[in-house]
Amino acid sequence: MNNKNNKRGFALILSIVLLLVMSLMGGSLVVIASSDHRSNNYTDHYQQTFYVAETALLEAEKYLVNTYLGLKKREIASNGDESLGPADPANKGKHPANSNTADNDSVCYKSFKNIINLTDVFVHHKNGSFLNIIYPALIASNLSDPTDADDKEVDYLDKFKYEYFIENVGNADFTESGSSIALGSLDVINRGTAYRIYACGIYDSNETVIPLESLVVLPG
Repeated sequence: MNNKNNKRGFALILSIVLLLVMSLMGGSLVVIASSDHRSNNYTDHYQQTFYVAETALLEAEKYLVNTYLGLKKREIASNGDESLGPADPANKGKHPANSNTADNDSVCYKSFKNIINLTDVFVHHKNGSFLNIIYPALIASNLSDPTDADDKEVDYLDKFKYEYFIENVGNADFTESGSSIALGSLDVINRGTAYRIYACGIYDSNETVIPLESLVVLPG
């Protein structure tokens, strides 16, 4: 009789131990899955913010080139509203000077550790909407009749902003590359003007900031 009771007691203890182990394993799996989910979300946000930073560089380059060519360019108001500025053919071929003041309190400015006392810039655009740039493509992707999932995608993309500022850094060599059948032909090197572009992709009110930098040389 005592032997049977001992076996029942051992089975009860074993069941409790197995239940405890399974509970710990289940909790560990939940923690691991949650951690992986957060990690994947951060990776997605970081990668998308990097794409937005690249877009900011392209927008800055277009703004610079269109200004130099006297064409219309995307203007960004201080509140983030965007519009297409008027063409300025009278200044075609004239190099834009550093005639504006950089906002050194902006998150993008502070992201560049190599900047020392940069105050005068050609232009400093903030609060640019990444959604405004790609929205025509979204409309073309059947978002003219959006579903709930499409609305979530729009809300998500609306959290991404971009910012850039451009500094005229002075004279630089400009190389005109090409090909010729003439023997002994060489590339022609002329004087040009260099512009340093600082651009940032920004996610969800500065939660993630990706800074990128490039140098553009215009001829003349």
